[in-house]
Amino acid sequence: MIELNQFLCSQKSIDHSSIIICGIPYDCTSSFRPGSRFAMPEIRRVSEFAIEEFSFYQNNSLEDVSFYDAGDFPLMVGNPQNMVDIVRQEYEKYLKNQKKIIAIGGEHLITYPIFLALKKHHQPFTIIHLDAHADLRPGYLADKLSHASVFRLCLDEGLSKLIQIGIRSGTKEEYLERKDNSRIVACNHITELGQYLKKGENIYISLDLDYFDPSFLPGTGTPESGGANLHDFIQLLKILKESRIHLIGADMVELAPQIDPTGNSTVFAAKILRELILLMNHFCS
Repeated sequence: MIELNQFLCSQKSIDHSSIIICGIPYDCTSSFRPGSRFAMPEIRRVSEFAIEEFSFYQNNSLEDVSFYDAGDFPLMVGNPQNMVDIVRQEYEKYLKNQKKIIAIGGEHLITYPIFLALKKHHQPFTIIHLDAHADLRPGYLADKLSHASVFRLCLDEGLSKLIQIGIRSGTKEEYLERKDNSRIVACNHITELGQYLKKGENIYISLDLDYFDPSFLPGTGTPESGGANLHDFIQLLKILKESRIHLIGADMVELAPQIDPTGNSTVFAAKILRELILLMNHFCS
C-alpha cells in the first residue's frame, strides 16, 4: 500500500478503525477523457482546507468516526487483468480483518474486482449503481475488461440484484437488457428506491460521479447532462438509513480532477466522500 497525505480526520492507525478508505488509481480503459487515477490525491489535498468535518445533512462529524485512510493500492497504468488481480487481493486483506471499505477510483472497472472479493464474504448482496451510463456492454472495442462493461461482468459472475439509478445514456442493447433482465431494477427516481429494498438486505453502493449533472461536477471523463444534484444524493442516504438494510461497502469513481481547473469538482467529490463515510458509520454502530 502506498501511503499518502490522509483524508480529513483520518485516524493515525488502522488498528481501531472499523472503516477503511483507499484509493485505486487506475484509468487504463477510459474511453473518452482519462485522468481519474489522480482523483484520490487531489481529494485528500482539498479535504484539509475546502470542507468542514461536520455534515449538516447527517448531523454528524468525521471527528466522531473511527476511519482510516490507508493510501492507494500499488497499481500502474497497463494490463486491466493485472489490476483486477491486485485489487481483489488487496481488498480481501481488509475483509478478512472485518473492515468496511470505501474505495475511491479510478475508473468504474475497479468495481469488478471489488465485487469478486465481496461475493466470497457477503452472498447474496445487491449493488446500488448510481451513474449516467448503464455499463452493461459485453465489451468495448473488443475488450471485455472495460469500464463500459463492469456490471455486465458482475452479473456474469453471479450478482443477484442490480438497482440502477440515474441512467440516461447507453446503447439500444443495454436499454433492452435493463427491461428484460429480472436481476436489473431500473429505478427511475430516488423516491422509488425504498420499495426495492428489503429489511436486512446486504447493499453495496457504486457511485460514478457522472451521476451528477455536469453543471455541478464537470470534472469527469464522460459527462452527461440531465443528472442529479447534491440534494438527490442526500435523499438517497436518508432512504437507506430508514430502510434497515446492511451497508457492506461503497465506491466512488470517475473524478478526473484536471478536467476542471477551478477545483470545484474535486471539492464536490470530497464532500460526497465525507457523506459516504458518515453513512457507513451509521451502519457500523
